[in-house]
Amino acid sequence: MTEGSIRYRNPVELKIAAKENLDGKWLVAIAITVVAWLLLDAFTSSNGGNAAYKYIIENGRSIRVETDGSAFKNMMSIVSLIIGGPIYYGVASYFLKLARYEEAGFNDMFSGFSMFKNNFVLHLLMIIFTVLWAMLLIVPGIIAAIKYSMAFYIMNDNPEIGGMEAIRRSKEMIDGHKMRFVEMWLGFLGWFLLGIATFGLGMIYAIPYYRAAKANFYLDLKQSYSV
Repeated sequence: MTEGSIRYRNPVELKIAAKENLDGKWLVAIAITVVAWLLLDAFTSSNGGNAAYKYIIENGRSIRVETDGSAFKNMMSIVSLIIGGPIYYGVASYFLKLARYEEAGFNDMFSGFSMFKNNFVLHLLMIIFTVLWAMLLIVPGIIAAIKYSMAFYIMNDNPEIGGMEAIRRSKEMIDGHKMRFVEMWLGFLGWFLLGIATFGLGMIYAIPYYRAAKANFYLDLKQSYSV
């Protein structure tokens, strides 16, 4: 796709670029994906880490009773909220470096903790705004998430800005390109469905693949937007 003198890669080209970026880097990319999931999602979902059991004696028999483990789940949700911003920043940093053919390593995942405040605020604002829009209807919530999707890449390139400014720039950058983002995401729908069908195992491949393509999508947008 070409607009003026700027050429934007189509979903197929973005996937090809993603595979090139990941060549020889799959092991680290998968490790980052799994660790991020363990830190942020594994114990906060409705089925993750919230089942607990206790045994009671009734009429001389031992009976197992399931409890909801809500205290543990709530604690992990708080942990996810606190560290989510720095982790998402670090994940974006790793895949952005891959897209630029720069040296990238597992330690990049934790690079966001050096600017904890800005990343925490950005993550918190993204959650608040997305939830508020989703309370109106599901579609506005999805659109909001798309609008904010470039924020952590922008923060990587501009570590001096705050959360609100990163969101503002993300909204401006993706304006007019939301359908291109959706088309790219749909290009991975089959992989996501395969991941679900394999009880999450397929996501080990699909998520790094998608994140690498998303980083390339950001680089395309940056051609026409000074951040």
